[in-house]
Amino acid sequence: MPELVDREHVLQLLSECADVKGQFTANEYEMYSHIKEKYDNETDESFDDKICLEVMLRNISIRKDLAIDKNDITRVIDVEKKG
Repeated sequence: MPELVDREHVLQLLSECADVKGQFTANEYEMYSHIKEKYDNETDESFDDKICLEVMLRNISIRKDLAIDKNDITRVIDVEKKG
């Protein structure tokens, strides 16, 4: 039964990601598409899928408050707050 709960959670995360997929960086979008395809085709699942989706959603919320363009992601240590 835990596997069904995990699958349901991943499907929920995929739905949340679908709502914000335009805010993904190129590599995040590629990973999202790969995971979505796996779950659309009901192939093997992985705990890592859940973690990846959670991290991608967190990254969007972090970038939202920072002056970082998703298309120009670089390794920045000292970033300016928007506004």
